[in-house]
Amino acid sequence: MQKDKTKGKEGNLTKIIGVTAAIVLFALVYALVPVSESGLKPEGKAALAVFLGAFALWISEPFPTYVVAFVTMIALILTNAWDQKSVLGVFGYDVIWLMVCAFILNSAMQVTKLGKRIALAIVTRFGQTAKSAILAMIVVNFAISFLIPSTAARAALMLPIAITLANIYNAIPGESNFGKLLMLVNMQSNEISTSGILTATSANVMAVNFIKEATGAQIYYSTWLIAAMPIAIVTTIIGYFVGLKLFPPEIEKVSSEALFNMEKEMKDLGPMDANEKKLLPYFLSLCFCGALTGGIWQCSIDRLIHSSCNDRCTLCLLPGIGVIKKWGDVKNTVGPMLFSCGAYAVGMALDKTGAASFIINSILSRINLVNVTFFKIYAVVMFIALFSHIIFTSKIVRITILAPTVIAFAKELAPVLNADPTKLVIALTLPVTFTICWCITLPPQSKPNLIYYSSGFYKVRDQLLHGLIIGGIGYLMFLVAGLTWFKIVGIGI
Repeated sequence: MQKDKTKGKEGNLTKIIGVTAAIVLFALVYALVPVSESGLKPEGKAALAVFLGAFALWISEPFPTYVVAFVTMIALILTNAWDQKSVLGVFGYDVIWLMVCAFILNSAMQVTKLGKRIALAIVTRFGQTAKSAILAMIVVNFAISFLIPSTAARAALMLPIAITLANIYNAIPGESNFGKLLMLVNMQSNEISTSGILTATSANVMAVNFIKEATGAQIYYSTWLIAAMPIAIVTTIIGYFVGLKLFPPEIEKVSSEALFNMEKEMKDLGPMDANEKKLLPYFLSLCFCGALTGGIWQCSIDRLIHSSCNDRCTLCLLPGIGVIKKWGDVKNTVGPMLFSCGAYAVGMALDKTGAASFIINSILSRINLVNVTFFKIYAVVMFIALFSHIIFTSKIVRITILAPTVIAFAKELAPVLNADPTKLVIALTLPVTFTICWCITLPPQSKPNLIYYSSGFYKVRDQLLHGLIIGGIGYLMFLVAGLTWFKIVGIGI
C-alpha cells in the first residue's frame, strides 16, 4: 500500500513537472525567439512553440495523448501557426486512414484466427523463447524490405501478426515488457532495414536523383546496399540487446508444457475455415501490391499501397463477403487516430511555416569553414541528418530539404578542402541520405511509428529513450564507417 502511495506521488510530480515544462517552453519560445521576413516568420515561431509544448506533454503524459492532440490543434489555430482549414484537414490525411486500415486488418485477422495461425507458426518454429520470437520478427522485417518498397505497407502487414504474437505470450498493453519490446523492435527494424535498400522507400530514390542532378553521378542499387546495409544490420543487432536490457521480457522462455499446448492449439485449428480463406487473398494481394510498386512504378507507391489497403479493409467489412460482422469488432482506433491527427498537424505546421528548414539551415550556416577537416564537417552534418527527424513528420519533406542544402554546402566546401566537388558531394550527401529512414524516436515522425504506437504496448517516453540510444549507436556507426567502410567501398574521402 505504501509503495502504491509513493508511486502515485511520483506520478503526480511527473505530471506537474510536465505541464510546467510545457508552459515554460511555449512561453519562452513565443516571447523571446526573434522573427524576421528573411528568417523565422511569426507563424514559424508559433509552430515551434506549440511543438515544444506538445513534446513536453507527450513525454510526461499528464493527460491522455489524444487530449494533448486536441489542445495542440487548437493552439496551432489560436496562435495563427497554421490556419484552421489546414489543421482540420489533417483528419483526411492518408496516414491517418492507413493506420485505421491496419487495425481493421488486425481485427479481421483476430476474428478469423488467421493471425493466430501465423503467429503460432512463428512461435512453435522460431519463438520458443521471447528473445527468439523478437529475433524472428526482425528477420522477417528485413526480408520483406527487399520485396515491399513501402515502410507503411510493411507496418500494416506486420502489426496484426505482432499483436497476435503478443497475445499468445499473454502480454498486456502498457504493462508487458515483452509486448513493449516486440513493438519497438518491429518498428525500428522496419525503418532501419529500409535505410539499407535503395528501393525500400521512395525517399531513397529521390535522394539518389538529387545527387545525380547535382553531379551527374549515378548511385547504383549495389553501391547503396553494400555501403548502408552493414550499418543497418549491426545497429539493429546491437539495438536488440540494448532493448533486452532496457525492457527485459517478463517471460524468458516458453515452458515445454506451454509449447506443447501451442502445438496442440495449432493442430486444433485444423484446416483454414471459410472466413480465413476469404481473408488470406486480401492479405496476400496487399503483399503483392507492395512488391509490385518498384522500378518504374516507384512514384506510385503511396497511392497504390493506400488504395489497396483501403480496398482490402472495405472488403473485410462488406456484408456477405466480409469477415468482420460489426464495427464493434474493430478495436483500438479512435484514441490513436486522434493522437496521430494532432501529432501530424504540429509536424506539418513546422514544415509549412518554414520553421524546420530554418533550424537546419541556421545550424549549417554557423559552421566555421576556417581550418576545418572533412571528418569534422562530416560528423556535424551526420548528427544533424540523423536527429533532424525530430522536427519532421515526412521522409520526403526531410530529404527535399536536407539533400539540396547539403549538396550546396559540399560544393561551397570543396575549394576550402581542395577536393573534387563531385566526390565531396557524394561523400557528404550519400551518407546523409542513408539516415532518412532513421526516424525512430517519436510516434509522429513516420507512418510506421504511428501504426506501431497505436497498438498501445508502449508510451511516448519508451520510444524516445530507446530511439535516442539506438540513434546514438547509429551515429557512432556512421562515424566509424566514414573513417573506414565508406572509403573501402568508394564513397568516402
